[in-house]
Amino acid sequence: MHTDVKFSVLGPVRLHRQGALEAVGQPRQCAVLASLLLRGGRPVSLSKLVDDVWGDEAPPSAEGSVRTYIYRLRQVLGKQSNSSVQSVDGGYLLPFQPDALDLTRFKETTARAREARSAGNLTLAADLLSEALKLWRGEALAGVPGPFASRQRSFLSQLHFACLEEQLSCEVERGRYAEAAAELSALHIEHPLRERVCGLLMTALYGAGRQSEALTVYHTTSHMLRQHLGVNPSPELQQVHERILSGRFQLPRRDTRPTTGHVSTPSQPLAQLPAALPRLVGREKEQEQIEQFATATESSPVGSVCLVNGVAGVGKTAFTTAVAHRLAERFPDGQLFADMYSEGSAGKPRDPAEVLADFLQALGVRSEALPAGTQARGLLFRDLLAKRRILLVLDNAWDTDELQHLLPVTPGSVVLIASRTQLHSLTTTCPTLSLTLLPLSQVNARHFLACRLGAERVAAEPEAIDRIIECAGRLPLALANVAARAAYRPQMPLTRLAAEYTASEHSALDALHSNEDVILNKRTSITSSYRRLDPEAAFLFRALSAWPGALFAASDAVNKARQPEQQKDQPPSGLIHAHLVSEVVPGRHNWDRLIATLSAEQPSTADAATSNTSLNT
Repeated sequence: MHTDVKFSVLGPVRLHRQGALEAVGQPRQCAVLASLLLRGGRPVSLSKLVDDVWGDEAPPSAEGSVRTYIYRLRQVLGKQSNSSVQSVDGGYLLPFQPDALDLTRFKETTARAREARSAGNLTLAADLLSEALKLWRGEALAGVPGPFASRQRSFLSQLHFACLEEQLSCEVERGRYAEAAAELSALHIEHPLRERVCGLLMTALYGAGRQSEALTVYHTTSHMLRQHLGVNPSPELQQVHERILSGRFQLPRRDTRPTTGHVSTPSQPLAQLPAALPRLVGREKEQEQIEQFATATESSPVGSVCLVNGVAGVGKTAFTTAVAHRLAERFPDGQLFADMYSEGSAGKPRDPAEVLADFLQALGVRSEALPAGTQARGLLFRDLLAKRRILLVLDNAWDTDELQHLLPVTPGSVVLIASRTQLHSLTTTCPTLSLTLLPLSQVNARHFLACRLGAERVAAEPEAIDRIIECAGRLPLALANVAARAAYRPQMPLTRLAAEYTASEHSALDALHSNEDVILNKRTSITSSYRRLDPEAAFLFRALSAWPGALFAASDAVNKARQPEQQKDQPPSGLIHAHLVSEVVPGRHNWDRLIATLSAEQPSTADAATSNTSLNT
């Protein structure tokens, strides 16, 4: 597109040609233009444009109306091929130079300000942030209707507020206390629960010699936080208060960010996702739930979390990776990925400090500038993500303690977590969707094998396929290993393969074991879950090996293995938490065939305790 055409979305949607303002059209026409602009030059389908403008209230004539708006936009923009809306693959594309959009210029200017501040040049950083703020002409997308504009308006308002906070922070740090205090006072009245604004205002007032006012601001904010949110001020805000009271507050504040040469902005969006399977079988409903949740929480003031849990082998990693690829385009700053519990490192969970080091280096922090300790790295990680929309994928997570420093609070960011445990406590800290993946249905398990072995080969030996599916417990990882073996020997009858797996319970496990790829090792997966159990849950798991059948009552199963004087009811909550058993109805539980066989292989309580100790060192 010609560089003399520029667009504005940081305020009412506007078109400027050679410096002159031109009318865009009626509000819904502006909504179509905004949808094309904020997709960054990517194609937008006709149905998506209808959803953007009307949402669930689209009339039957909506598609025709969108075509009319596109026609009129072409008239406004001009009919030249390089300056009009293009039709592509059932949708539309508006090509434009990045600097033709005020939002792009805003983001580039704030990025330069972050670099200047990291280099210690607070004056340049403050000037650049002031320049970025001048691009705003009121509320973003003012007057533009539709659910898409509403979500984007909320997101953009957060960007504006963060830029304003950062600019005032620079003013405070460079010692311009009186000037900053005036602006911060007005901002604090408008946003009395924003603790960073409160801390900056207290610092500015103290620096301007107004200590009593600074303490009054703290007590007012503290009271409102308890009254409205039921929480105490953050440790950082409490520390500002304590330092003012004790007279130990040194001004100006020391800038703790990495200095020149220690941090750089990645030239491309982060793209750390592992390769995804071409398609998933039987998980369509769960995929749709996560996509709807991500859309619904785009305007959340904090990041949101999707928890995907289930028994080992049910396909959590493959599922979360596939969903992450489907969501990736929603996150312009990229995707981060970490395996929190690598089977390749003797079954030990990774140290969160190590994971944070990987993330920080991906974000441009040089190794010599990495802070020491998990907490310091976590603070820097959240700081660097403060103005980014990131999709974060954490695979094989075990407990909330290892996650607390890894969750960004950036509005619009999403964290996908795959775990064998249920991680209930995360649901209290941020918007959370929790999904439990179950083994595939019989129909989907057959389809799973047909996709890998061919429909004809599967249809030719239905009884063998059913025996294999039963032996594999309808678990995708086990089925994938079967399919890999069968595909490697295409002439081998599936009946013979099924006979190898069903000769005995333990031969089934050995047949499903893969020495070449530990990810397909069901025995290793279950054993690593077992080693994390407490002694009582570990005892119950082993005791269940003596119980006939897959359905059991926990008290009957455990008392069968205990001496009479030891007998007591033992609810299997630890086993449920680790997805080693599932509750069918209250008091009645079951487990799959492979897990039942594995329970008999586990070490004694003393050995289990030793294993648990080694995992925690």
